[in-house]
Amino acid sequence: MTIFLFTIAVLLMIFIPLGLAIWLRRRYRVPWLLFCVGILTFVGSQTYHIPLNNWLGDLGMIGPIGPDAPNLWRTAVILGLSAGLSETIARVVGYWFLFRKKVAERVEDGVLVGLGHGGIEAMVIGGVFTAGSLSSLWAVRNMDLSTLGMTAAELTAVTQQLSVLQETPWLVFVAVFERLMAMTLHVTISVLVWRAFKRRQVWPVLLGVAYHAIVDGTAGYAAQFLDTLWVELIVLALALPGAFWLWRQWPAPTKTQPGLGWQNELRLLGTAVTHELNQQWRTRRALVMVAVFVLFGLASPLIAKFTPEMLKSVPGAEQFADLVPEPTAADAVSQYIKNLTQFGFVLVILLGMGAVAGEKDKGTAAIILSKPLPRWAFLLSKFVAQGVVYFVALLLGTLGAYYYTLVLFEPLAFGPFLFGGVLLWLWALVFTAVTLLGSTIGKSTGGAAGIALLGAVLLLILGSIPPVGQFFPSALVGWASQLGLPGDVPFNGAALSANGVLIVVFLVTAVALFERQEI
Repeated sequence: MTIFLFTIAVLLMIFIPLGLAIWLRRRYRVPWLLFCVGILTFVGSQTYHIPLNNWLGDLGMIGPIGPDAPNLWRTAVILGLSAGLSETIARVVGYWFLFRKKVAERVEDGVLVGLGHGGIEAMVIGGVFTAGSLSSLWAVRNMDLSTLGMTAAELTAVTQQLSVLQETPWLVFVAVFERLMAMTLHVTISVLVWRAFKRRQVWPVLLGVAYHAIVDGTAGYAAQFLDTLWVELIVLALALPGAFWLWRQWPAPTKTQPGLGWQNELRLLGTAVTHELNQQWRTRRALVMVAVFVLFGLASPLIAKFTPEMLKSVPGAEQFADLVPEPTAADAVSQYIKNLTQFGFVLVILLGMGAVAGEKDKGTAAIILSKPLPRWAFLLSKFVAQGVVYFVALLLGTLGAYYYTLVLFEPLAFGPFLFGGVLLWLWALVFTAVTLLGSTIGKSTGGAAGIALLGAVLLLILGSIPPVGQFFPSALVGWASQLGLPGDVPFNGAALSANGVLIVVFLVTAVALFERQEI
């Protein structure tokens, strides 16, 4: 039940912002670009907000946080002002760009920018961090905590968290409620900054900074003395005036021509996916992908098993053969993962680089979009079709690797090893999404390939940086390489949820850019 409740909470924190944005778009015809700008304002603000806090800490202006900490009130005030200034400055830059492009003329435009800003915070701080915390606590729930080398304060905190996790897991929905209030606050401040640009006034920006600082500072101070529920009630009381003002500013629905209706749009999406799958089959790209992945699955255990034998048969290499340890099932799994990750992402880029750019270049995209097919469905159908092909290919490849490892070495745990294949599929979907984004940006297939390759390499580089690597596709590969082998492997909820968020962000950005392109 605990895992089920936490899973539901994490999914809510990731998909509620997306659902609200979809509803707002359908009701008021606002572009996805505004949601993406909101995402950028939050991410951009953290690039200097975190170093600013570190600098203030070095100066002694920000002290320790705790009930007995000296100057706690000053620390709370400065942290609140730091957050308010950093995020509001990023909003100002975002609206400066939007008003120059004349794409933020309405109140509902400001609402969608706020949903993007608060939504990505909910996805990352709410969804990803909650999943990561659950994974860490779940891994030590049956261990003797005194053997982990923690300080007395850390031991007390972890013990309390485990107690809450096991006795009252429903409290995780308090975090969902907190994210909803935070999104309401972000939308309110976003509309305030929008009003400042719309009416050429400064005071709404200053009010937004002060409002953000008061809420953050009060919550940070109260959290040191009160239970979580009381803190959330205080935050709710502070957020209500802003929510009331936002309700007073809420626009009437835009009177535009009625759309197709979501049922018809989903039906068109299904038709487009079927068309894409047929196209993948007719061009033999699906067959090639399946054949290559199956080849990886069958050949990897063979390579691991017979590499020492092959070295012995090479003249002059016999002396090196004795240096190679006796191969094991772990070597077979490692070889499979290595082959797949070295060549797999290249295949994903080659298959997807012309998905959009190629059709724009040939003119077929204009023909398809002249029919009542929404642009989001056009893009999403390509992602879904490629995802289906990769799923089949990885399933067959994983089964092949399992069978040959069983024959040549020893049995692997079938369920965990198969789940490792699912993780590799998610890994492939991240590169599929970034390739689709590159194909949307590129004006030609070659340009799309270059952009997609650049994005893939950037993901690989970020995945190799220890502090942030756990949130990128490389973490899925490391997790999958341990599954099926003897020993317990901790569940990595942070990697799973973070890469899901990456896919969502890449797809939304691709749709946002595609909406503004002339075909």
